[in-house]
Amino acid sequence: MNRRELLKTFGAAGVAGAATRLSAPPVAIRATPVRRRDYAGDELQTRLEAAIAKHKVPGASIALYKDGKLETAAAGVVNVSTGVPMTTDTVMHIGSITKTLNATLLMQLVDEGRVALDQPLKQYLPDFRVADPAATERITVKMLLNHTSGINGEITREAGHDHERIVDGVGRIAKMDQLHEPGNDLSYCNPGTVLAGYLAQRLTDKSWYDLMKERLFAPLEMKHAVVVPEDALLYRASVGHFLNPADGTCTRTTFAFLPLSYAPAGATAMLSATDLVTFARAHLNDGVGPNGKRILSGGGAAAMRTKTASYQGAGFTEFGLGWQLMPNGILTHGGGGPGILSSLYLHPASQTAIAVLTNAAHGNAVTAEFVRPLVEGWGGRVASDVTADLVKNAADGPVDPARYLGTYEGYFSALRVIPQGNGIALTSRSKFKIYDSTSLAETAPVQLRPITDRQFAYGSSVVTFINPDRTGKMGHIAMSGRLVKRTA
Repeated sequence: MNRRELLKTFGAAGVAGAATRLSAPPVAIRATPVRRRDYAGDELQTRLEAAIAKHKVPGASIALYKDGKLETAAAGVVNVSTGVPMTTDTVMHIGSITKTLNATLLMQLVDEGRVALDQPLKQYLPDFRVADPAATERITVKMLLNHTSGINGEITREAGHDHERIVDGVGRIAKMDQLHEPGNDLSYCNPGTVLAGYLAQRLTDKSWYDLMKERLFAPLEMKHAVVVPEDALLYRASVGHFLNPADGTCTRTTFAFLPLSYAPAGATAMLSATDLVTFARAHLNDGVGPNGKRILSGGGAAAMRTKTASYQGAGFTEFGLGWQLMPNGILTHGGGGPGILSSLYLHPASQTAIAVLTNAAHGNAVTAEFVRPLVEGWGGRVASDVTADLVKNAADGPVDPARYLGTYEGYFSALRVIPQGNGIALTSRSKFKIYDSTSLAETAPVQLRPITDRQFAYGSSVVTFINPDRTGKMGHIAMSGRLVKRTA
């Protein structure tokens, strides 16, 4: 669901391949986007226009809350096939940032005493199950929010509109096995968030979609926020795009949403950048929105930004509940979908929040231009810069392959570590298509260059071998927030 992380995982080796030419003809991105009048700062607007032109991104929207003031900007187009201009009230996909909204919803129910985080999920959902009976009994509510359930799933194949209710997704999760014992490790887990949304439905006897509207959007007066896909028709709405590096043009995605059964994990939510920052400001203010309405207790908001689990690989570091945690109290979450990338960063100590929404699969280049100076000012570093420094430390020396060779397989992907020259290399393939750009062909081997005895540069990204067995053979590959389990 987090498109940025999936691209880091597979893009470096070319699993996605060149963007597939779609039915709509490619349209060149405008070099000079149309200027709008619905922004607060000329400087932000000018910078955004320059950034999307530089990086060949069709459109983007930014909202920045800093020093008690809100600035917004929008540039480009919502759809290269229509040329409709982007505005600051355009609703755009937020992808996995939805997980922070979903966690907030569930924490409201914790506040109300309807659910306890440390209790087994099965206590509240007697029909809940995964493939492992022991894991079924041990998975707790908290594990759904901090990615420690161990459920071995990414996203499932589209089953057709009539079979994509959230409850349908829960039925598919019941067949998933375990990456690790519940609570013993961290691997970014879309199915866990789907279960958290389903739990909210069952506890309240209301639709998850209605809960989001009634418990978050309405009290915070978020006027440009939708979770029901057809509601996007009521607004100016953006769609995703894929860049063709050969000629610098972008083609529109052929489908706007991931399987709807994954809505709580980020398949359907579309917000304006302004409304997303409105939500963020409630977390800056311990659960109280800009309009003075409380949506979460101070204790609940604090719990969400308190460390509960750590990731063994590079990039992702620590998680609270719904939030990824960075050094110096920085909160963040990114999101992806068919041809989109979105980012949200908060710094409670300085009361600052920024949302950058783009309608391109390569939109992270635009995001970095606006986020990097803020994050560095907060005493942190963006993940891509941390990864780049690790890659710089990689060597070309020999590697004893015995501990690493094998097949590592997840629900969506399959990796092979093979000998190559005096070291090892990695191939990867996707098991089914989730985007127009997804290729099902196995990639050519990419040399793994050692950084340490467990960490290797993989193109421009980093993979880490973890959890060795008694013979010293590695049990998992950690990459881009996820674990991939050795199967052979």
